[in-house]
Amino acid sequence: MGDLLRLTKKAIKGHAFLFYFSFFLQFLMVLGVVFTSFMSKVLVDALLHNLDPATLDPVSKLVVNMLSLGNGEEFIYSHMYVLPLSLLLGAIYIFLMSLVRMLSRFYVTNAMQKGIQVLLYNHLVSLPYSEYQNQKSGDLIQCCTRDVEVVRRFLGFDLNQLTYTVFMVGLCSGILASVSWKLFIIAIILFPFLFVYSFFLIKTVRKRYRATDDAEAVLMDTISNDLNAVRLVKAYAAENSECERFDREIDEYEARFISWRRLSSFFFASSDIFIFLSRTVAVIYALFLVFSKEITPGTAVIAYTFVNMMVWPLRNTAMRISALGQTLASSDRITLFLNRPEEDRLNGDKAPFGQLVFDDVSFAYPDQKEVDVIENVSFTLNPGETLAIMGKTGSGKSTVASLLMRLYEPTSGKITLDGKDISSMSKKSLRRHIAPVLQDPFLFSKTVSDNISIGMEMEDEETIEESAKLAKMEESIASFAEGYQTPVGDKGVTLSGGQRQRLALARALATKRDILLLDDSLSAVDSKTDLAIRKGLSESGRRKMTIIITHRVNTAKDADKIMVLDKGRVESLGTHEELLVSSKLYKEIATIQGVFGEGVK
Repeated sequence: MGDLLRLTKKAIKGHAFLFYFSFFLQFLMVLGVVFTSFMSKVLVDALLHNLDPATLDPVSKLVVNMLSLGNGEEFIYSHMYVLPLSLLLGAIYIFLMSLVRMLSRFYVTNAMQKGIQVLLYNHLVSLPYSEYQNQKSGDLIQCCTRDVEVVRRFLGFDLNQLTYTVFMVGLCSGILASVSWKLFIIAIILFPFLFVYSFFLIKTVRKRYRATDDAEAVLMDTISNDLNAVRLVKAYAAENSECERFDREIDEYEARFISWRRLSSFFFASSDIFIFLSRTVAVIYALFLVFSKEITPGTAVIAYTFVNMMVWPLRNTAMRISALGQTLASSDRITLFLNRPEEDRLNGDKAPFGQLVFDDVSFAYPDQKEVDVIENVSFTLNPGETLAIMGKTGSGKSTVASLLMRLYEPTSGKITLDGKDISSMSKKSLRRHIAPVLQDPFLFSKTVSDNISIGMEMEDEETIEESAKLAKMEESIASFAEGYQTPVGDKGVTLSGGQRQRLALARALATKRDILLLDDSLSAVDSKTDLAIRKGLSESGRRKMTIIITHRVNTAKDADKIMVLDKGRVESLGTHEELLVSSKLYKEIATIQGVFGEGVK
């Protein structure tokens, strides 16, 4: 409960007054409903001339004095129009209170949902990279969507219904008890049984609803996966198998949905027995008291009315309390997520640009500390130079890039930039020097131009076109029907693998940052285009420092330095010609790929 209260305070921040004021408006509305309903008793008693002060209950006396302005029952008898007029004014009052309350509640509910989602999203993008490695994206998405919706629904609707029940039952019970305590006891005698029955049955209804909700989530996940992998599905002619899988999942959803709806229907139908039984018992006993001259016919009418007004909210209270359990679980998950420490991106010195040095750097993942991914890696790269990193799969090539961007911290050794340890620099400042291009680049479902300009501080059409030209993407863009304004689809689904990589390269080039980091980012590009891109980059003078992670000797051979990694260690470091002589592994790779140096065979 503490997590829910703290989350509520964060959600209504800036709107706390309106949040609590809406409950006050609700109380005023319920007060108007109860008062207006009580007018039916006064109206019946007035028509039967039963407004004798000696026999009237305290509440009826108060109402008569208010309506007659202190002139008593004779004024009411001679001015009967006061009663229907009072009912009309009461209806107008209820309408206005209800309207203002609903508007304020809708405004606050929307503000709460927005507040929680902004809080979660800001926290999500501020988490360290390691958190994303340890968490399923589906769990994070569920926390930011479904759990938020559960909390919003409870705070905006279920809590409102609970307070409505408290106000309505409290006022009706108090007035009914003051009118006739005997009738009050008889009227509520079945309420505890209704509540207990509803509470336990609705728990099972909620479980079946949750199972239905989970089955629906599986359906949505299947649809999302098939849309994202539409190329793969068609390439493997797997349409039929995917349709069959979807049929099985939708059958499972249908079965759970029917099971939930059956029990839900049974609950609402069976609980009506308590409702009609309560009303019947109240009416029968009220008539007995009327014939016994203990109460007036008006009291019997108000007893029946108040029982109706209390019993329906009470039936739904069990459902709201059950929803509280689900809300507490969701708020716990949200709080647990928010309690994860954010990445410190701002604290630290401003990162300079200069010579890059890896000094005896080793790294092991936190959950595999006994195995180093890289071990004692050392190299120096000066401004204007290009370093190519090669090695077998799993040799630690991409780990070097991750350590440079401080996605991870070295377990030993240090990395310096212009002689300063990058661990003393702010991550934001350091990353502003680096333009990474990954092997499997992510493209947003936007236009070509939008994707290129994402990392730019100020969008510049000339820079966008120049970057596309350097990435050898201008011919492809020219062939698109809408040119730079062509949508690329979800994750670039409308583009080929080579086009996606070149578009991602253009995006990195458009940022004009000091260090270009290519992590096997031209693997889907043919050798001729690869050579043209590297030649263009070299001649443009746009990059002060370039690091290329690649499996191709042709891509690496023109670099100023080539570092060959083997099982996380530096096997050799030198130029293409030097490594063909000194590195057995590099020469083996070059021989397989048919690449040699001058005089080397």
